[in-house]
This record gives sequence, C-alpha cells and structure tokens, in this order.
Amino acid sequence: MILITLLKREFFQLLRSGHGIIPVFLSLAGANVLLVRFLMKAEGTAETLPALWGLATAFGLPFLAAVAASRGFTQDRETGMMRLMFSTPVRARWWVLGKVCAAWCLCLLYLFGMGISCYALVRWLLPVDAQLFATPMGFWLATGILILQAFLWCSIGTFVSLFSRSSASTFLFSLVSCLFAPPVVILMMAFWHSNMGIQWPWFPLQSMVYDCACGFVDVRMAIGCVTVSVVLIYASGIVFNALRLCATER
Repeated sequence: MILITLLKREFFQLLRSGHGIIPVFLSLAGANVLLVRFLMKAEGTAETLPALWGLATAFGLPFLAAVAASRGFTQDRETGMMRLMFSTPVRARWWVLGKVCAAWCLCLLYLFGMGISCYALVRWLLPVDAQLFATPMGFWLATGILILQAFLWCSIGTFVSLFSRSSASTFLFSLVSCLFAPPVVILMMAFWHSNMGIQWPWFPLQSMVYDCACGFVDVRMAIGCVTVSVVLIYASGIVFNALRLCATER
C-alpha cells in the first residue's frame, strides 16, 4: 500500500512537471524518425519489423530514464523535500522503489506510444505491396526485453540522483552511465573470458533487443539486467539511510 501511494504521487508529479510528457513526445518523435530510416535502409533485405522497431525504440529509453532521474531525489534536494522525507517513518526502500517505478511507468508509456505508432505506420502509411516479415511473438519478446532494460536505466538514474545536487548534472551523469556502463561491463567480461567474441556495441545492449525480436532469447543477459537493477535499488536504499542518519541532504 505504501509503494502504491508513493508510486501515484511520484508518477503524477512527474507527468505534471517538465520531466514527463514533453520528453515522452520528444522521444516518440525521434524514435519514429529512426524507425522510418531503418525501414528505408532495410528495403530489399531480410530484416524483420519487430527487430527494426525494437532497435528504434531502445534509443529513447536511456534518455527518458535520465530525464526522470533529473527530477528524482535531485529535485527533492533542491526544493527541501528531502528533509521532510527524512522525518517520515517510511522506509528508504519504499522511497527508492517509488522513484524507480515512477520513472519506469514513464518508460512504459513511451513503449505503448511506440506500439501505437508502429501499428499506424504499418496500417496506413506503408505501401500496400510492402513486404514486411513480422510475428506477434517477435514484438512480445522485444517488448519484454525493452521493459527489463527500462527498469535497469531507471535504477541507474535513481542511484545517480542521490549523489547530485543539480538536475542538469544528474541528467548528464545518468545518460552517460546508461550509455557506457553496459558496454564497459561486457568488454570486461570479454577480457576475463577470452573465448567470448564480443565487440563494442553501437548502442548499449542493442544486440539483446535484436536477438529477442528475432526469436533468440539470451536468458543470461535478462537475468543480468534484473540482478543489476536489484543491486542498484538496494544500494540506493543504503545511501538514503546514510543521508538520513547523517541528517544531511548532501
């Protein structure tokens, strides 16, 4: 019940602020332009529509998570709300989960908008004789892995917002962390396991979305996303408790 109350509060405040609806529309516009470009470049190839849709959609999620994080704990610190949060009997994990889930719901709203845009594009804008291979399972798998990635990006952004006192710096550090942390981790794994043939991806975890859309599910990567998200949420709770014990917003 506490989580639901905090989620409603955080999500509706996020929507009413400049960190909500406007970034969603900007992300939708950019992702749809990218989807059309992917479709034009894929003409005459064997690329599937779920794969192209998943790759285009994936680009907006780190941006949305970083925007939501710039409001998160950073804006609470700027407005003095953190002092009130410290004085309440609500446990740290509920505050953290409220922030993460509110940002996650914003990303889910974006995914829903991209689904409607893709349907409208295929239904009314593409030529009648256009050949596009698509299966419902491909869309479901791509959506599922994008939901997991969105939760990871939101966890990273919330964790970063606990350390920053400026919304601009929170947005920048969150976006950089989302873009570069996963490739660095993958390259470190490749360094320790020389039998892994992994190259630097052109977007974080994009191969994961592409494989799922084509029907190849890497369970290890999905478990890795969930595990890292849980660890970051737990670490965020520890940091929040430390700030509460020290009675400081820094």
